Amino acid sequence: MNQISVGDTSSWTVIHGASVAAPFLRAAYAPAPCACDIVEDQIDLFLDGTPSQLTTALALLEKTISRSQLHDQGGYPYFQMLRFQLEGDGTYFYCPITNPYLTFNPSGYETHHTGSLQVTLHFTRPNCFDSDPIELPLTNRNGDDVTGGITLFNHSDAHAGHDSSVLIKPGDIDSALPAPLRFELENTYDTDEVQDIFTGLYHHPINDDHEVFFCQAPEFMGGSLLYSPDAINEYYRRLTWAATSWTDLGSWNYTNAAVQLFSGRAYRPILHLYNPHVYTDLYLKIKLLKGSLVLWEVEAIYADPSYQYLIFPPVRIPPVPLLTENLPHHIDLAIFAQHQASGTHQIDVDNLLLLPLDTSATFLGFFTLIEDAVLVDDSFYEKHNIRYPTIGSEAVGHLRQGGPLLLYPGEYNRLFIVQTNTSHQVDILRTSTLRAYYRKRVRLL
Repeated sequence: MNQISVGDTSSWTVIHGASVAAPFLRAAYAPAPCACDIVEDQIDLFLDGTPSQLTTALALLEKTISRSQLHDQGGYPYFQMLRFQLEGDGTYFYCPITNPYLTFNPSGYETHHTGSLQVTLHFTRPNCFDSDPIELPLTNRNGDDVTGGITLFNHSDAHAGHDSSVLIKPGDIDSALPAPLRFELENTYDTDEVQDIFTGLYHHPINDDHEVFFCQAPEFMGGSLLYSPDAINEYYRRLTWAATSWTDLGSWNYTNAAVQLFSGRAYRPILHLYNPHVYTDLYLKIKLLKGSLVLWEVEAIYADPSYQYLIFPPVRIPPVPLLTENLPHHIDLAIFAQHQASGTHQIDVDNLLLLPLDTSATFLGFFTLIEDAVLVDDSFYEKHNIRYPTIGSEAVGHLRQGGPLLLYPGEYNRLFIVQTNTSHQVDILRTSTLRAYYRKRVRLL
């Protein structure tokens, strides 16, 4: 081990190896073997110097303990961490520590006054170690392997550059474990501000395509197909019905190959309405069908007329595990609607996204994201904020829901992003710029 330090990004105290300073002499660390997510661990520290130097060193360690406690209470901004460097000029690896405390060898009271001391720093930590952030090359219809920022639109269709996701290739993630993602999403749209943001990650060993997750209006079986240059892919379906009971409005078909790519994982259907509806008594739900057989039915949702999109409860496709000895059977995703008042109802639909939920996060805005502001989400630190580059400040502007966003090594990873404006629309021509980073994660140093 070339070097071991303790502290945070504001200051590091070297306790072993290169650049170590008296009275710190060396440290002995053997990571505790554990299959758990959280490990109870310890590191032995050997100090040698004057009594005054020993007292100063102990004060530094106690400061680390105090800062860790303050961080847990929201009174200090940084994790306390152990930092490891395996070889000179090599990669640094970090593990956040919590609940730290010191114990002393039985003769410590006497040896302290003669210039030597052995102490043990106890702590709990995640069962992994992470590197510094590494920028990821991103690919979509606006460029291949782009760093420094790639353009996103707020929808995906056949038009040049219209892409609301980015692909991260297997060779660009050098990690032994699923790696924490950091993304920076800058609003480059000057017409309206961003309110809520939905993100989802998908990973697969061979699939690098995104079209299977988007169902366009021409592919929908039901209703009337209408043309508009302002619709996603220039078409939308007008679905009309009069019955007050639950009514099948039509469906999209997922082929055997598509169902195989879905791999039995969870997805959140997001239905985009070309036109807002005006009804206060409208409910919709989704069913997964094999012919007329209902494989899965999600709970109904209220279609709020003030929203121009609908978010359904998650579905698994296929809904139950299969042996995977053959291709899975094709599945229809059907839209059902119900209203209470008599008369004819209609909705205009131009797209359905199955937002992958391998890992995902939703950002519900209580501040809006103005033009040139950046939403930053860092799954290593488990923090997020809005950065205002023009004035050099930051603030928390969203309630985050969901777990850490993780990238899977050795596979194609695709990050999807859906943004809504202050009028509760997924405004499809909205643009933004995305940068992404990951930290190499290992179990053992």
